[in-house]
Amino acid sequence: MEEYLAKLNPEQLKAATHVDGPLFVVAGAGTGKTRTLTTRVAYLIKVAGIPADNILAVTFTNKAAREMKERIVHMAGPYATGVWIYTFHSLASQILRKDIEVLELGYKKTFNIADEDDAKSIIRDIIKKQNLDHKRYKVNDIRNKISDFKCFSQDRFDDTYEKLVYQNYQKELVDNNLLDFDDLQIYLHKLLLEHEDVRRYYQEKFQYILVDEFQDTDHIQYEIIKLLAGIKKNIFVVGDPDQSIYGFRGANYENANHFRRDFGGEQVLNMNYRSTPEILDFANRLISHNINRPVKKNLTTEQEPGFEPLVWNAQSDRGEATMIANEINRLVKDLGYSYQDIAILYRNNALSRTFEDTLMKMNIPYVMYGGLSFYQRKEIKDILAYIRLLVNPHLDFYFKRVINVPKRAIGPTTVTKLETLAKSLGLSMFQAIDYLDVTGKTKESLDGFKKLILEMQERMLTMENLDEIVMYVAYHTSYLLMLEEEKDDISQDRIDNIKELKSVFVQGEEFYEGTLVEKLTQLLDQIALYTDLDQKLDKDAVVLSTFHQVKGLEFKVVFMTVMEEGIFPSPLSTYDSRELEEERRIAYVGVTRARERLYLSRADERLLYGNYIRPLASRFLKEMQPMKEKFTRPVYEQSSSRPSEHYLKAGDKVSHIVFGEGIVVNIESDIATIAFKLPHGIKKILENHPSLKKIG
Repeated sequence: MEEYLAKLNPEQLKAATHVDGPLFVVAGAGTGKTRTLTTRVAYLIKVAGIPADNILAVTFTNKAAREMKERIVHMAGPYATGVWIYTFHSLASQILRKDIEVLELGYKKTFNIADEDDAKSIIRDIIKKQNLDHKRYKVNDIRNKISDFKCFSQDRFDDTYEKLVYQNYQKELVDNNLLDFDDLQIYLHKLLLEHEDVRRYYQEKFQYILVDEFQDTDHIQYEIIKLLAGIKKNIFVVGDPDQSIYGFRGANYENANHFRRDFGGEQVLNMNYRSTPEILDFANRLISHNINRPVKKNLTTEQEPGFEPLVWNAQSDRGEATMIANEINRLVKDLGYSYQDIAILYRNNALSRTFEDTLMKMNIPYVMYGGLSFYQRKEIKDILAYIRLLVNPHLDFYFKRVINVPKRAIGPTTVTKLETLAKSLGLSMFQAIDYLDVTGKTKESLDGFKKLILEMQERMLTMENLDEIVMYVAYHTSYLLMLEEEKDDISQDRIDNIKELKSVFVQGEEFYEGTLVEKLTQLLDQIALYTDLDQKLDKDAVVLSTFHQVKGLEFKVVFMTVMEEGIFPSPLSTYDSRELEEERRIAYVGVTRARERLYLSRADERLLYGNYIRPLASRFLKEMQPMKEKFTRPVYEQSSSRPSEHYLKAGDKVSHIVFGEGIVVNIESDIATIAFKLPHGIKKILENHPSLKKIG
């Protein structure tokens, strides 16, 4: 045990060897919180002599639980396998398996757990059985309302029908001996609160309780911890209130203050082992602007000085992406970094498209961490499938994708019959609609779909610009209405992605020539190059991600992008100080992901959701570097190459998918003047357009 204790700094050692009484370890980013927590468990077993099965450690992911147990067993030996290490939901399942019947709710110990898809399927069936309008009574919306009612006693049901769905849903769960995720925590809390004998048993059993990622706990989880701790109060929690960024999931930022009030006892880990002093200065200055901080800390490090974080601005969003891609090439080719050392972070998934396009164009490998590629997202593929049908209704692949999206009462059996008939007649499925022997609602729905496509096709032919198409299709197919009626965070994200797809078409209008159908066909072909290729998920690849998804990870190089007011921080947060402080914590998480190099970028002009905007610089930039008033273009230390913001330069030979080969005459802003062979001649083209590539 001595060898493991010797690896800890004085702050960590004091926390790890703390035995009796409460302790809140405020562990800043990169301060070794997991090492401290696991060493303490091993210390309790090996030195304090606490039986392993009298120790409970709770964390938030099964992966983290497994890794913690492996570390503890490695330090304390096989006997340590008896430690209870679970997520909150797994802990609830373990205890309810033994004692749920005392609640007299109709459940048996042999209950099963319904995942989110199961829960939504039950709700969907109830809506159908109650003959409710599925367009008005949306599954996701009602599921969220049920969760709020169960967890927070918030009655957000719009009418008695929605409440009846909830009542029937709960009855269905009990009748089938099913618990959903909410039930697991709710019933564990109810069991501990209302049954003293059960509460005393577990208070006696769990003599020492440890909680990892404490800043992510919700109000029920905190109450469960409080009940289990009992009068002994041997509770040890580790977390960083400055990294509390999951308020939208129910995490209660005030739990840190509740713990200080209910238990007291705290220690701060300030020594950071991840980032350079310069990066930590940015992080400390940023988070100091949050007023509501239960514990104020200032991260320090013994690392040697490194590189000052760079705050860059580009003329446009495309310029920003090109600037970053050029720097990535320099980091890899000249400075010895690997692609996997680098992360590009943004506030929401809709912002990834420009970076994806540019990395693809410059042959820089990348992976989407915790999310899909922009062009692989369901809503994007659905809208593009509709547009392809407007160009050619006889494409069966795209026909099958959208025939019942949104729902049109055209089930898989009907689709199969239609496909079989079409093949036998040698027709497309679109043509075969007229010959399928069906009646009633199915016939009406099929005819309605065909009429819809033909009407939209006719309307599209009267359009003058590509930028009209995306939103027209999204509205007239009722796809946007479908998403709007779901009324949840995911559906709003999907709506934003569709709006961002409009940006692709706006750019296409600036570039392609010919009739609208000719321009549209060229654009769809180019997009197909992105979606149809089998992308190799090489491990040595740049990571693209939202800030939320990389919490807990670290990279040698981090690009924090689109640092602009109205995007980051979000517009809604400017009206609510609590929301603004959470936005600032999200930015703080981004800064503290960086180990060696940090870049913060913005653009003077951005094409977002189909509109050009000129956003102001994010207030967070000023907060991080208050002594500087200007944001600069890239300034590089000496290396074998000095990339510019531009992808092309005068004299470069290029190839274009329509105009063939040409020579760059001039670059002004992000517009390249190119001389192509006759009959095309001189063209002005966006230098970062995906159809243009440098050759030779």
